[in-house]
Amino acid sequence: LIIQAIKSKKIRGRSALRPLDIAGLSQFLVQVSNLIIDCAEIKRLDIHPLLASGNEFTALDVTLDIAPFEGDRESRLAIRPYPLRLEEWVEMKNGERALFRPILPEDEPQLRMFISQVTKEDLYYRYFSEINEFTHDDLANMTQIDYDREMAFVAVRRSDQGDEILGVTRAISDPDNVDAEFAVLVRSDLKGLGLGRRLLEKLISYTRDHGLLRLNGITMPNNRGMVTLARKLGFDVDIQLDEGIVSLSLNLTSSDKQE
Repeated sequence: LIIQAIKSKKIRGRSALRPLDIAGLSQFLVQVSNLIIDCAEIKRLDIHPLLASGNEFTALDVTLDIAPFEGDRESRLAIRPYPLRLEEWVEMKNGERALFRPILPEDEPQLRMFISQVTKEDLYYRYFSEINEFTHDDLANMTQIDYDREMAFVAVRRSDQGDEILGVTRAISDPDNVDAEFAVLVRSDLKGLGLGRRLLEKLISYTRDHGLLRLNGITMPNNRGMVTLARKLGFDVDIQLDEGIVSLSLNLTSSDKQE
């Protein structure tokens, strides 16, 4: 955004004693964005001009219009912010704790490492094809999501070295917010800890609360673990041997109890 503004001369240098600190200006824009996110009462905010000298920024003239606001505070935003409220600590069967949280753009390196620890067989069950490598664009599409139309939860183990992704579940809704396609993937060496079930239960709860009516997915007949889990969680399971797939569907409006 800043580089484009410089090229189009919306940011203009006038005998600046110190060069523009792009990182500092980026942080200033993030702070303004956080102000808009936190204060739904702001109807209009105009900062003009903003003077920059190195990493020092001065707003010379600011116009701010405010008014009472009612309703969904996030519906007014072009892109929904990170939903911090959806973070949850979960205890695995081995006694360790994992943080279940929405995926973040900065998870790309951790996601690449996670995928490298999934067997080719499990990746084939997930993507229905042999994938040798995920490109930066592939990983960016998986991590840079619109939290309104798509949701991906990751189970992470926290350490001094950072977050380590243990599993991922994802749902992408249709334009009418009626159906959503889902998928679950757990690191191949961590099966049996209950991660797949807990991730899918969290996704079901989220999509139901989000107003979706159905959750759909497909897998392969040989993926017995996924088929068994789907049955336990109340999915309708349609095994189509001639097509080599298993269709999974869950009515999110049903009050049926899970096994």
